[in-house]
Amino acid sequence: MPIEKIEKEADLCALFIQEFNELPGWTCYPEAAGFDVLVVHEDGRQIGVEAKLQLNAKVADQILPCRGDDLYGRPGPDYRLVIVSKITDASKGIVKMLEHLGVRVLVPRSSWTSRGDCFTFSLAHSLLEVSGHKPFYDWYMFDWNPPERCQVPVLVTNLPAGVPSPVRLTPWKESALKVIAQLRSQGFITSKQIAEHGIGVSAWTQAPGTKPAWLAKGVVRGTWVETEHLPAFDKQHPEVYALAVDTLKATQPQLELTP
Repeated sequence: MPIEKIEKEADLCALFIQEFNELPGWTCYPEAAGFDVLVVHEDGRQIGVEAKLQLNAKVADQILPCRGDDLYGRPGPDYRLVIVSKITDASKGIVKMLEHLGVRVLVPRSSWTSRGDCFTFSLAHSLLEVSGHKPFYDWYMFDWNPPERCQVPVLVTNLPAGVPSPVRLTPWKESALKVIAQLRSQGFITSKQIAEHGIGVSAWTQAPGTKPAWLAKGVVRGTWVETEHLPAFDKQHPEVYALAVDTLKATQPQLELTP
């Protein structure tokens, strides 16, 4: 569906995702790895993308790695990219700064089609990494060569990208959804089972301050059961939760305890 107006950052992301997903070998993951969009090629290459309606200095804080990330071996994408609705006289200097720091800046243009005017990034022509063309007047994106690439979500979700206070699918949430799937399959869960999913136990069993704990003690010692205070992670990410349930059914026999 052509996008005729860009009024918010979510419109920028929707246009970008729509175009990139049409390119062979590339897949877009909205709100992943701390970016508005994480683009992943089938050969493993990654592009971290931040969207801004109006370009400002804050985007540098969002798109650039933290100081010392490379020294501590923290994950990151191969390339970093900012998409913005327009570049003004006031923001030209920010574009120059970002590109000197190794961050590409892309702006969509209005193009006439058989269905009328609509916006496009013309990705097949504007990014050499996508087009495969030899550089003539353009240049390749800077390769950050991270010691480890970002963890890719288990599947593509329908989360909206570029929205205020986004719901993000993080590696922790993926593990939490596996915990919930196992908890509901068995009717209980143990601290050891929670830890086996690679996340801390205290968030589930210990009350933070005045708030109630997510789980309550079960009838059998050492077990925990679900309460109404458990966050609805499964409602936030229903596709990923369904995958966790299916995977559990296929790979893990149900554990039985006797009181």
